[in-house]
Amino acid sequence: MSSSLSDELRKQIRRQRSKQTKAIQQQLSKQAIRHLSRHRIFRSAQTIALYLPVRGEADPRFLLKFAQPKQRFFLPVLSLSRDSKLIFVEWTRQTSFRKNRFNIPEPLLAKRRILSPRQLDLVITPLVAFDKQGSRLGMGGGFYDRSFAAKHYLKCKRPLLVGFAYPFQELESLERQAWDIPLDASCTAERLSFYQY
Repeated sequence: MSSSLSDELRKQIRRQRSKQTKAIQQQLSKQAIRHLSRHRIFRSAQTIALYLPVRGEADPRFLLKFAQPKQRFFLPVLSLSRDSKLIFVEWTRQTSFRKNRFNIPEPLLAKRRILSPRQLDLVITPLVAFDKQGSRLGMGGGFYDRSFAAKHYLKCKRPLLVGFAYPFQELESLERQAWDIPLDASCTAERLSFYQY
């Protein structure tokens, strides 16, 4: 898929997302969380990364209601280095936030509460679109692809990457680039789907 086609698709789906009322967004997000919270991939995970929804994204924060005692939750933070990767900071009641260069809230760094991407068990990823083979179209910055590239070149199974979205964000097919890191699963209000490679 060319860059211009990807950009147009992003705009189209973002427009569709923004047309949904807050009530519908919450309803669809909660239905998706019900599928995920019942599955062993969530129940067995101890380190779980979520994201704070922006611009009408599906909201994974409802998953916190199903948290188990040993589970710890993390949020992505743009790395201060030039590698354009993510690091993950533990999210607690005491977490303080600031806005990053994209105007998205992220936790302040606290060294004792930071994990690298490979230390996570489960990552709930935002996305613009995904397809029936597990390809993911993000916002175009490549942060998730770079952060989880070890899944490809080291053939790591962990962490499990689960795309979290509304049903209309699922497409029949997306062109996958060599650097794209596919999803292990996707979760919408309709179902939790797994992909094999």
